[in-house]
Amino acid sequence: MITKRRAVATRGRAWPAILITAVVAGLLSMPVAANAAALTTLSWTVSNNQISATNVTYSYSFKTATAGTIKFITFAVSGAGLAGAPAIVKSYGIPAGTVARAGQTITYTVTTPAAIAANIPIYVEFSGLTNSGTAGSYTTTITTQTAVPATIDGGTATPAVTLAANNTAVTVTLAKSLTFTVDTTAFELDMDPSLGALADQTQAVGLTVQTNANSGYTLTVSDNAAGLISAATGTPVIPDVSSGKATSVTWPGAPAYGYTVTATGATADAAFSGTKYAGYVGAGEQIASHGTATGGTADTITITNRVAINYTVQATTFTDTITYTVTPNYT
Repeated sequence: MITKRRAVATRGRAWPAILITAVVAGLLSMPVAANAAALTTLSWTVSNNQISATNVTYSYSFKTATAGTIKFITFAVSGAGLAGAPAIVKSYGIPAGTVARAGQTITYTVTTPAAIAANIPIYVEFSGLTNSGTAGSYTTTITTQTAVPATIDGGTATPAVTLAANNTAVTVTLAKSLTFTVDTTAFELDMDPSLGALADQTQAVGLTVQTNANSGYTLTVSDNAAGLISAATGTPVIPDVSSGKATSVTWPGAPAYGYTVTATGATADAAFSGTKYAGYVGAGEQIASHGTATGGTADTITITNRVAINYTVQATTFTDTITYTVTPNYT
């Protein structure tokens, strides 16, 4: 009887031991995240620090802080715009592996994970990268990981690298400019129907236009709506030679009032070809144009006014005001 009781008692004490052994074995078989620490003596250099530079080599070095079996090392570059297909140039302190980039993160994958002790210097050099196109200060956060992956050491940023702009932005703003001149602001014709030289007279008015307007300019002329008119009784007028440029004519003789146009640099309206004359229009009409900037030499436009009278025209003073309008096109 005593023997049986001892056997039972022995079995009773064995169950806790079996349970403890099973729990410990289970815990040992589970992946355990390492007690992550900060990597030390980190450095990052680039072979070309110009923005958008291609085929740049990034070199990294650091020391492990915690012993562990490293499967991955990630290099997360701050900012945006990292590009390129990296290749491993050199690697020291870590077994051979492969490299890939996804966005801002470069990942070194160890082909055969190896246990790396603490305080081991690791150096990795990647070629084939393209710098961000934005100038500024950048860092890389380096992390070592197990195959799980679980962090061994990391989340540690390197000293900053400055990516420098490789250009100088130059802005030159040109003012919109147009210079217009008229050489005659008033003229008087003293006429006498009894003398041929005084019965048909002309007066040339010279205009110049110079502009940097990309699409050139147009020139229009207009006069008083009533034309060449007198304030005398009955408000007599010297009739226009035509009702406008659309009906321009070869000079017909007296009585008539009109003008013709010639130009250098600018293009005179075809209505005035062959020295045809037209009457002024109160609403204004285009008489010349230039389709581009004039350049260094001003355009010249000559308006030749002509008046012819005979004994049908009343002896009095007739007046008119001619207005010139230049419209630049800077588009």
